[in-house]
Amino acid sequence: MRVAVADVGTNSSHLLIAEAQEGSYRVLDSLKDRTRLGECLDAGGNLTPEGEDRLASALTHFRELARGAGVGDVRVYATSALREAPNGTEVAQRMLERTGIYPAIISGEREGELTYLGVAHSVELGPDNVLLDLGGGSLELVRGDEQQARDVLSLPLGSIRMTRHYVPGGVGHSSELQALRSAVEQQLTPYLPQFRGTARGQEQINFFLSSGTAEAAAQAIAAARGESTQSINGVRFTLADLQGLLHRVVRTKPALRPRIRGLERRLDTIVAGLTVLCSALELLGAVQLTVSEGALREGMLTEELSRFESFSSGLSPRQRSVLATAERYGVNLAHAQQVAELSRQLLDALTQHGEAFPGDARSLLTAAAALHESGQIVSQSGHHKHSAYLIRNSGLRGFSPRDIELIALTARYHRRSLPRAAHGDYMALAPAERHLLSQLAAILRVADGLDRAHTGNVRIEGLEKHKSGWTLHLSGTTPLDLAGVHSKADLWEKEFGPISFRA
Repeated sequence: MRVAVADVGTNSSHLLIAEAQEGSYRVLDSLKDRTRLGECLDAGGNLTPEGEDRLASALTHFRELARGAGVGDVRVYATSALREAPNGTEVAQRMLERTGIYPAIISGEREGELTYLGVAHSVELGPDNVLLDLGGGSLELVRGDEQQARDVLSLPLGSIRMTRHYVPGGVGHSSELQALRSAVEQQLTPYLPQFRGTARGQEQINFFLSSGTAEAAAQAIAAARGESTQSINGVRFTLADLQGLLHRVVRTKPALRPRIRGLERRLDTIVAGLTVLCSALELLGAVQLTVSEGALREGMLTEELSRFESFSSGLSPRQRSVLATAERYGVNLAHAQQVAELSRQLLDALTQHGEAFPGDARSLLTAAAALHESGQIVSQSGHHKHSAYLIRNSGLRGFSPRDIELIALTARYHRRSLPRAAHGDYMALAPAERHLLSQLAAILRVADGLDRAHTGNVRIEGLEKHKSGWTLHLSGTTPLDLAGVHSKADLWEKEFGPISFRA
């Protein structure tokens, strides 16, 4: 399985393409695009047309690289820049229309959790850790154990934002730095008990840094020591080293700062970035620091592959043959897996409410969900019909001709027209099988609509039945997902009754 993930930040956007490999992954390609969206905000904080053009250019490039690597879809998460822009949701929708990629906007807490996951798979964490991830728009603080985050905090203290507000010239006058330190202290102090711990146990906390400012600092400190800077993952230094670097930068004339090895690409924001990190770390009582090259995108990739591994491990042998077929046709496996999981949850919930299905319904629905977009290898236009043709002619192992026909037609009706008497293949089925097909297709349409943004984040919290119909309770939805599921609930309403959605 190959996966492409990307994150869109205030300063830059990053793409990572990787292939699953024995419980881990192998990076096939990566790309950093300095989109600098933080420079493209108007007085109201909206992303400007120039910013949209920069983002569209980056996403288009990402899509082309992913397709060249045999990955049909790129999962993109957008952070502070779009999260805080009043027009962020509209920009995300326009990106889908312009590039075919939807940058799903995630919360600061979600960003912190994923970044911690990326760090956990890049460096050795201890029983108690605090991570500081400084981006262009925000600073995420995360506390957790060896595997997962426990407490997450997102503060608007990003390097670009703080440069704009406190160090506009990038020089770093003493009055500017004092004002910036005061701002960090004011915002962080209320949360110190959550991330600092007691004085007695403080030395047991391991402190980690990630993202651009921290990596640049690690390169500069390592270079000053005469050490290799080819990789800075796992590089250790002290808070005193970081403070010394900040002092060195500030006392160096701006024209001479490019000579400081490691900081060349961040000279315009490095003063504010280092000041934020030093101030926060002082307040937290940190002494020893470790830098991780793994961050948000590595966390996205780890989560994606973990989901797939969990899903595939629970499949029967014949369902694994379906998965192999999907991979052969270049299906977006992450989307297929999410739709299959949502479909099975919906089927199970309907069964609990008294709806009757034959014993093989779950297996047939899972197969149809896994293969519903296989026809895109032929053409995006009419791909539902191409999917049906490919399923019929793929030699799926372990399925009878009747099973294969039901799987093919369920996939065929996952979009566009509903089953009707004018369709010969549909009418060729026995009445009971036509009824089953319509029910399975109704479920698949709703599940597919729920992952319209291809984020894989939607969760079904419950399906409620009442006199007027159904209410599906959801979490993790984007506006695009909600629009998608509303547009595809038509067959559900025909088969099971009216349905509403609460997120």
